[in-house]
Amino acid sequence: MKHMAVVPLFIALLTGCKTTENLAPVSQIAPGVAKEGSLANETLAADTKARLEEVINSAIDSSELLKFVIQQPVGEVGSRAWREMWIVKSSKSTSQFLITFTESGLDAANFEIKPMGSDSKDAPCPANKAQFPIGITTSEQVLRCMGKPQHENYNPDGRFVYLYESKQNLILTYLFSPDKKLLKIVGYEKTDR
Repeated sequence: MKHMAVVPLFIALLTGCKTTENLAPVSQIAPGVAKEGSLANETLAADTKARLEEVINSAIDSSELLKFVIQQPVGEVGSRAWREMWIVKSSKSTSQFLITFTESGLDAANFEIKPMGSDSKDAPCPANKAQFPIGITTSEQVLRCMGKPQHENYNPDGRFVYLYESKQNLILTYLFSPDKKLLKIVGYEKTDR
């Protein structure tokens, strides 16, 4: 009896995995096919916006956010996938993000956010050393902006840390994932105890 419940779940997972593979590569999207708006429901749009605010490390006002559907859904209802471009436009900058949505059932969906049009190697260094975007910044960009760290620590699971001491009696640590993406920045006050 337990095996019967596992088989449909396994088939659903396989079907869901195939859906994003059916999306054409972004490079094959014809110019001018984008339509303003989003196919995400209110809850999914709010979750995506909240995650995007974490990525850029800043609150996004609704008037600063433009949404465009750039690939229509493919696949069966409940396991469809589509792509949208969300643009965050503020007085200081404009950033574009490619968001791939994948349904995981009739009332649920997952999403993946990727920055567009900026290579982290060419991205400008932030004025505040604790303002590198989490999940986007790479260890190479931190090295380019900050120089060689005073200390490096590599964990067996692939994560690693760069430690920098500043002139303001602060120690900044940058934690990276095994794929060299910034996971967390922590600052400590240096004491002479």
